Amino acid sequence: MRGGTIREIRMNPGQFDDARAVFEALMKNRVGDQNQDVARREVIALVSRMYDGFEPALEQYETERREGIDKIVIFEGTLRRAGGTKQWYGGSLASHGAWPEYRERLEKSGLPQKAINAIDDSTEKILSLCANPKAPADKRKGLVIGYVQSGKTANFTGLIAKAVDAGYRVVIVLAGLYSNLRVQTQLRLQADLAVDDVGDSSGIAWHRFTSPDADIGKDNSPGLFNSTANVAVLVVKKHELRLSNVQRFLESVPPETLKKRGVLIIDDESDQATPNTQGRKGLVSTINQRIRDIWKAVPTGTYVAYTATPFANVFIDPSDEHDLYPDDFITVLPKPDLYMGSELFFDVKQDADDAEDEAIRELSHEVPEHEAEVFTPKPKAVDDFSPLMTPTLEAAIRWFILATAIREIRSGRARNSSMLVHTSQLVAVHRLTKDVISQFIKELSFDVESQEPNFKKVFDAEGDRATSMRDGERMPAWDEIWALAKDVLQSTFVKIDNGESTDRLVYTEGEPQTVIAVGGGTLSRGLTLDGLVVSYFLRSSNSYDTLLQMGRWFGFRPGYRDLVRVWMGPGLEDDYGHLARVESQLRDEVRIMEGEGKTPREFAIKVRSHPGRLEITSAGKMSAADLVKAGLGGTRRQTIYLDRSPKSIGTQREAASRLVARVQSHGGPVLTRRSRGSSGLPSLLLPGLTHADIVQFLREYWVSPTERWLQPDAMERWLHEHGADTEWSLVLVSGPATGGTVVELPGGLSVGTSSRAPLSPENWSPDRLKVDLPDGSDVVNIRALMSAEDYLLDLRILADQDTEDLSTEEREIVGAARKGDMKQMRGVRSEIRPNSGALLLYAVDGDSQPESSSSTRASMGAGGPLVGLGVVFPSVETEDPGEYWAAALQDVGTDDEGLASTPDDEPDYSRVDTA
Repeated sequence: MRGGTIREIRMNPGQFDDARAVFEALMKNRVGDQNQDVARREVIALVSRMYDGFEPALEQYETERREGIDKIVIFEGTLRRAGGTKQWYGGSLASHGAWPEYRERLEKSGLPQKAINAIDDSTEKILSLCANPKAPADKRKGLVIGYVQSGKTANFTGLIAKAVDAGYRVVIVLAGLYSNLRVQTQLRLQADLAVDDVGDSSGIAWHRFTSPDADIGKDNSPGLFNSTANVAVLVVKKHELRLSNVQRFLESVPPETLKKRGVLIIDDESDQATPNTQGRKGLVSTINQRIRDIWKAVPTGTYVAYTATPFANVFIDPSDEHDLYPDDFITVLPKPDLYMGSELFFDVKQDADDAEDEAIRELSHEVPEHEAEVFTPKPKAVDDFSPLMTPTLEAAIRWFILATAIREIRSGRARNSSMLVHTSQLVAVHRLTKDVISQFIKELSFDVESQEPNFKKVFDAEGDRATSMRDGERMPAWDEIWALAKDVLQSTFVKIDNGESTDRLVYTEGEPQTVIAVGGGTLSRGLTLDGLVVSYFLRSSNSYDTLLQMGRWFGFRPGYRDLVRVWMGPGLEDDYGHLARVESQLRDEVRIMEGEGKTPREFAIKVRSHPGRLEITSAGKMSAADLVKAGLGGTRRQTIYLDRSPKSIGTQREAASRLVARVQSHGGPVLTRRSRGSSGLPSLLLPGLTHADIVQFLREYWVSPTERWLQPDAMERWLHEHGADTEWSLVLVSGPATGGTVVELPGGLSVGTSSRAPLSPENWSPDRLKVDLPDGSDVVNIRALMSAEDYLLDLRILADQDTEDLSTEEREIVGAARKGDMKQMRGVRSEIRPNSGALLLYAVDGDSQPESSSSTRASMGAGGPLVGLGVVFPSVETEDPGEYWAAALQDVGTDDEGLASTPDDEPDYSRVDTA
């Protein structure tokens, strides 16, 4: 019995499950009764006559379910409004209802049981935070944060099913801006919830006000609300007229009736069009106003915003009670198993202990600038646009054909297989790009046998490129692949899907397609590309949310993770790497703040800014956001960009030597890291580092301008504002004995070098920094300097000493800290030495070599050891790493401009059609 136990009751669990099933079946037949409380009492009395002890057992079961859900809410990454109402939700139905039927369909679909349980658990939590549909005038607003292409539709479908079982009687799904996405969502909900089935097995009667062919019209009779068993379902576009029709529908229902029919609004892709883009002008944008009007017309119900990119949502003005800030709760969906998200592709921790190659390097290629320019004309130059096939696009298409064949061989049957070509938002570019690709496919098909060498060359380059993600799947022999690839090629077609296309991309059940989809906005929001294998992605954006949503390669790829490939435009890998860290920190923020007992009104979720060109979201959506000045307390910073030019190496060495000499002149001891069985030189700790020493060193040592907080003026300002009571030490980090060299320092000190191989020129170049570099510089990117262990290195050295610097208990705490567990290590540092900071110097081997398995690194090739810098800042209250934006909380032309005029090419839905 999921979620509850029967203790001290005469019924055993098996008897109770049988009795509860009878209870749910009888309640299903009474769902149309006007007075549900009376119906419930009568059914409980009837079942109690059949099963002795049922009433107290049911009461105890529902109490335990409510308490269990409340614990989930408290401990699993959710923020909710302070002083929230008593938990009303007693848990989902088990045998008869919309949820049991939906769960059964999920099981029959082949979805893993673990994934189904995750949907079950997360929707239990979300619904418990929603308004009680049986408590008139209870209204709540919340935000659910998912992942791009991670199954949000399956989740909110489960929420709808449970909400209907709990008494909600109007379901409104705001399904994006475009007709193709609305139709896709409509079809999914109709199938998954059996909306059109006439069997009425769940005890409720669905009534559609939209269809796959038509959006909501102006005239809709509310007569269906004569029965409490009837449920209205509306799947609508975020279009001005359609949203007005929704408002008109709600206002046509008698107020006293609607108050007793809970309304659930699901806002899918809620960061698009929903937030007010005119706030800076003191105005309200059209779509935002229409959704506000709908919410105003709801007397009882819940607005739930779903998105994977909630940046604009958390910047909604929380002081405006009429707007859609998630006052009542914010929750993070768990990351599903086998989901290929940004944390898989990119290094979000930046530790030198991690593998040298990020997973993205196995799955991606960078398109050279001169090739990217072929498909990315400026809007004013589109009339002269005349694209030609390029080597990288040619390779991408060939690999798509081969990967589709490999996947079919592995699975034993043909499946939908898709390739995305997203180079521009311009419709004219889409048409001409399609022509180029279609012509190339024709040429390949015309004389396919002669193409085998070219296809084999691509296979040799790509086939074993991502073996770490093969997951036990086999790689067929070339002859087997080529035999099928020729058939795949013949069935491949090219389709445009954009705001103006009439022949939209539609996947039909039982008719597998091999399609190359060329498009822009409609392919970058919500719409699922079934079986996406290859992406050719050149279009850039200046905003976090747009870039992340365009990452259609995120998602589930069972049985073919190793075949996924992305050809990216110049610099996009770096942008997505930054966004991976932003995403990770944002979700951690929700969990950490919840643990501190904060509420959404107090929360002011912070979103880390980009040091260069990227904006978090469009400026219009940030009118209620304030820049939160950066804090550094308790964090670490490190130099990952090193200048290996001879002149700079000399400057680095001189600056380091002078720093060591200055610290020694203060007369402090030199403490040594105890040997751990290594024959190498130990790391050294020199206490007594002054603020002036730190700033002077930074004035003599070059740090890339992108690391703004390690610039001398910024550091001096921070020390002045926050460092009055802090103590600092200098740590000379010594690398392993094997393969390195020894660096001599003043006072007879010496350390061993550490190996940090840089990214190869093919994978990184200094012009990506987009900052002015010193004349004659030769800057490389080592991606990570510090090991996770180094965050506590100064404390570990203190723990090695036979002194009273640390107590016995403190030594045990330091020794027990798990390597790589940054949360735990920050806690240890804050507990043991909250006011102590460390400046760490690394001697980086000038002959650092990549690991033998690395395909992205190169030898350092410097004339001698370089000096790397790491800083661990003392813990300071209210300080956060980096610079952030957050909504300005009060006491208790943009990307979305013109969205009210997006195409509406659908007719009005007529209820007569379903009679």
